[in-house]
Amino acid sequence: MTSLSERLKLLRKQKDLTQEQLADYMGVSPQAVSRWETAATSPDISALPMLADLFEITVDELLGVNAAAKQKEIAAVIAEAEDQIDRMITEGPIIKLREALNKYPNNDRLLTCLMYALYAASEDEDLCRAYDAEIVSIAYRIHQYSTDNWCRNESRRLLFRHYCDTKRKAEAMQIAEGMADIETCRERNLYWALEGEDQVNHLRGRISDDLNMLLWDLWAFSVHAHLTEEEVGAFDAARASVEAAVNKLGV
Repeated sequence: MTSLSERLKLLRKQKDLTQEQLADYMGVSPQAVSRWETAATSPDISALPMLADLFEITVDELLGVNAAAKQKEIAAVIAEAEDQIDRMITEGPIIKLREALNKYPNNDRLLTCLMYALYAASEDEDLCRAYDAEIVSIAYRIHQYSTDNWCRNESRRLLFRHYCDTKRKAEAMQIAEGMADIETCRERNLYWALEGEDQVNHLRGRISDDLNMLLWDLWAFSVHAHLTEEEVGAFDAARASVEAAVNKLGV
């Protein structure tokens, strides 16, 4: 893989520019360009979009990042982090995600996953206090600058839950007011745009989600409601029926 200095020199020559012409375009001295091309120094990060625009490539291409390899690496980091979080491992995912963000600082998926890892670790009261400002800051950054709707929605959901957990119910309710209701969400409406096997697979996934959510609702109700012994028996039977349906349908 070529270095940034080598790529800059190659791209400049392909564009038939002198160091002086590139320096004039970038608003720096010819000596600065020379130092870039000899790897004595590197362009400031704020200069990279301007360089990429001049050479008609992406910043990733300028930096020598293979897009497919980058996405594969990011997906692997996120999958490992989510698996560890599911297994109640908290510190490891945070460390790995921070390392990945040092390499890809503007990746919204990594940033959202870090927010999830911080939120999961916040079940510990001390960590909840320690991570509070960062959780809120990440949510604000994604809301203000991200164009990824999934990241925007997930960060909103996590911030809502975090505010609820930290007794900031007014802030939580303000976020809730901006959330889509169930009838307008993607999962409830995508069915109409699909056909054949895609439609069946979508319904299978939706049934799985609905049944698992019903199981969760039954559990939560049984925890918080003051049920009689007879009602507890009825809820246990209802949960068993739903679990049997999930197993039988294979969803």
